[in-house]
Amino acid sequence: MILYEVNLSISNEIADDYMAWLKPHIQAMLKFEGFIKAELYQNTEQEDDKTNIVASYYVDNEDNLQAYINEMSADMRADGIKRFGDKCVATRRILKLTNTYTSGDNSAHI
Repeated sequence: MILYEVNLSISNEIADDYMAWLKPHIQAMLKFEGFIKAELYQNTEQEDDKTNIVASYYVDNEDNLQAYINEMSADMRADGIKRFGDKCVATRRILKLTNTYTSGDNSAHI
C-alpha cells in the first residue's frame, strides 16, 4: 500500500471556493487505476491567514502511482493552479506502508 499525501496551504480568502473545487477533484483522482480511497484532514495548527489541509490518497502499488505521476498529474495540478494561482501551495510526499500495529498486539504485521 502506498500513501500519496498532498499538503495544502490555502489562503483563507479562497478557502470556501477551493474546498468546493477539491471535492470533485478528489472524486476524479479516485477514478485512476489503483487509487482505492482518499481521506481529507484539516491541520489543527492553523496560520492566521491560511487553511492547512492534507489530502491522503491510498494507492494499491507503486506502479499505479508512478503511472499517475507520469501520465496524469500535470493535468490534475494545472487545473488547480489555473483556478487559484499562488493562493494555494501544495507539497507532496509518498509513503510506503512497511508495518501495521494494533492495540494489544505486540507483533508487527507486514
